[in-house]
Amino acid sequence: NNVEKKYSVFYINSQRNKMFSLFKGNTEDKLKALKIAEELADKSTLPILRKGLRDISPEVIEISALLIRKFK
Repeated sequence: NNVEKKYSVFYINSQRNKMFSLFKGNTEDKLKALKIAEELADKSTLPILRKGLRDISPEVIEISALLIRKFK
């Protein structure tokens, strides 16, 4: 999947803000935040992914680990 996605700066910033606020919610909200992180796929998502690794939900931990692996 080497198709480079082009998003406006406004869109990226609004999605990033949405991601950070969603991650403060319940597991379902955190999964939505991780979907946004996957879509943005840039280093600004790393703080959320690191928090996800320490979450109580196994699903959040698993998805965070998969996404963070892409930066190695």
